[in-house]
Amino acid sequence: MVTVKTQITFRDFLLFHLKNSLIRFMVFSLITLFVFIANFYNAERDDHEMYRQIIIWWFIFSIFLVIRSYFSVKKAFFSNKNVQETIIYTFTDEKICIEGETFDSDLTWADVYKVKENKDWFLIYQSAQVMSMVPKKYFTREQIPQLRNIIKAGHVKARLRKD
Repeated sequence: MVTVKTQITFRDFLLFHLKNSLIRFMVFSLITLFVFIANFYNAERDDHEMYRQIIIWWFIFSIFLVIRSYFSVKKAFFSNKNVQETIIYTFTDEKICIEGETFDSDLTWADVYKVKENKDWFLIYQSAQVMSMVPKKYFTREQIPQLRNIIKAGHVKARLRKD
């Protein structure tokens, strides 16, 4: 059994979403820039002013996406009071007990869609889009391998780290 008491701050939530969105943002920005440049060369003009405008608009658009992402994450965090609560997770071989300040929930391992572990989080998915975010910073060094073993014993689809 592993028990951990957690609390997600806005900073934690923001960094999680920024790290997970960074690759998509960069790929989208590079594709957009590539399309702009390809259209510029296909226009058969030697207009350097147009090239500068493309770069400026690409930069403005990129900044807009970052700002929009920030406010979207902020709205998502502050509109969900459950995410902001102190939450105690108890992981056993049979189930996960989740106890917040205003709610209690039990999930059997059969109810868990999948588990992902990254450097800073355990992400426990109840469905393809709904997950519990468990920050690893609240675990002791001994608890992390214990939780991995519990997850493996639960026969859940899981992507766990090997460190």
